[in-house]
Amino acid sequence: MNKNTVAFGWMAMATVIAIFVAVYLYFENEEKEKKIAELEEDKLKLILDSLKRNPDLSAEMKFQIEKLIEEFRDVDVKISNELAQALQLLQIGQTENAIEDMVKIMEHLLNVHYKSDPAFKKWIKQEKKKPDLHNLLMFCKTEQKIDDIEFQFFIAIKTIRNKEDHTLDLKLDNYINVSGLVTAIGGIFKLASIVYPKKKLGEVIELKVVS
Repeated sequence: MNKNTVAFGWMAMATVIAIFVAVYLYFENEEKEKKIAELEEDKLKLILDSLKRNPDLSAEMKFQIEKLIEEFRDVDVKISNELAQALQLLQIGQTENAIEDMVKIMEHLLNVHYKSDPAFKKWIKQEKKKPDLHNLLMFCKTEQKIDDIEFQFFIAIKTIRNKEDHTLDLKLDNYINVSGLVTAIGGIFKLASIVYPKKKLGEVIELKVVS
């Protein structure tokens, strides 16, 4: 047996081992992802069960939050995860932080919508603006995808997020929190209908919160 034959044999063996390891790692990763997904699903069920027992939220508010999570679960996993986090914050009375997370979802939706839009990039460059939430909303209004009243309401809850970022333990009056939650939920539905027009996402209806 010459050296070339031996070398070829080792190379073939190494290739087989490499393929085996790659296949093993692939299926191991698949199994890990499946377990993580199952844990996330169980966690979400616990959160939703806890939500139903929360006396501070009306049945309608609970229904709308549940609907948000359910409808986005198969549409955008980032939204579903952020909603679950916002829901946890609501459960422990941190409404301002929950609104902040929902505003992040609105910003995420607009970023998804405009990230490859040449018209938006051109507008940002011409106006010498940053692609932040305020300007994303401004351009969305310019395109008449949201009206001026919606714009003003969305800017208002953006202000809550900004204050939350810079104020330790921010506490707002209950009526502001209620208005913020309603606006944030409605805003997510509205922007999602723009970003995912082919998805049949529900429309938010009148919400009532127990004070």
